[in-house]
Amino acid sequence: MNSLKALTVIFMLFFSFVTFSSGDLIEDVCRTSSDFKVCINALRADPKSSSADKKGLVRILLQQCLTKAKNIYNEVANLLEQAKEHVLIQCLQICKENYDSAIDVATTAIKDFDANDFFGAKITVSAVVSCADTCEESFTEPPIRTSPTKSKSEDLMNFVGLTLSLVKQFSN
Repeated sequence: MNSLKALTVIFMLFFSFVTFSSGDLIEDVCRTSSDFKVCINALRADPKSSSADKKGLVRILLQQCLTKAKNIYNEVANLLEQAKEHVLIQCLQICKENYDSAIDVATTAIKDFDANDFFGAKITVSAVVSCADTCEESFTEPPIRTSPTKSKSEDLMNFVGLTLSLVKQFSN
């Protein structure tokens, strides 16, 4: 009789868990992020997300931060090769150095996250924003120039913010 009661309680707990979950882990995770739509679009675009758990989904977003930083670095390197104006060359050199650092810290954030060092992951992924911001600030120094990477840098900073909002949900 006691085992029947225990089984009933377990069944009810399981049923209530299933009832309160939408059944779509991507949506459940993205609802807790700072930007639901961007989160959904980013995760749905990655085929690995359909079989990932919550930690795996956040890792996918961290990997996408790294990819975005690499893409901007490559764009800056190409622009630097074509640049003729001294001030523009200086700004792009600052960007190149900072995006090189962003790649390093994003890689470290993934390693920290994989090792369950969530505090370290929070700190290092936050540094990606600082790198992108320093790049963009270089274009605001006199003589002011228009940054050719401004929209991509802002996109990266927002994406890192979204990712950080989810990394913060894990604790050491």
